[in-house]
Amino acid sequence: GVTTSGTIYLHPGVWASDTPWFAAYFFNGTSDANMAMTDNDGDKIYEVNIPVGYGTKVIFCSMKGTANGWSNKVNQTHDLDIPTDGKNLFTLGSWKETDGGSGSWSVK
Repeated sequence: GVTTSGTIYLHPGVWASDTPWFAAYFFNGTSDANMAMTDNDGDKIYEVNIPVGYGTKVIFCSMKGTANGWSNKVNQTHDLDIPTDGKNLFTLGSWKETDGGSGSWSVK
């Protein structure tokens, strides 16, 4: 498995039925890692473990098909800074690129 440095969560809200699944793209300034998100407990909040060395920025995406990749991306947020104050849940407000994928961070 992937060694992690914490878990972050996505609550897609009204956008939950927008797509069969969600992914998180992490980047550290030189390389990126894309990870499928899961909802293991069925609460409509999707979780993903942050790969070690990638805990700075994330882009949440809604995906189609069966493989992670930009060609399967339906929607995305802008580059989000992963909070360092303990907040770990991003609640999506909108996918609209014009507002960069609005939303807010809170503690799950």
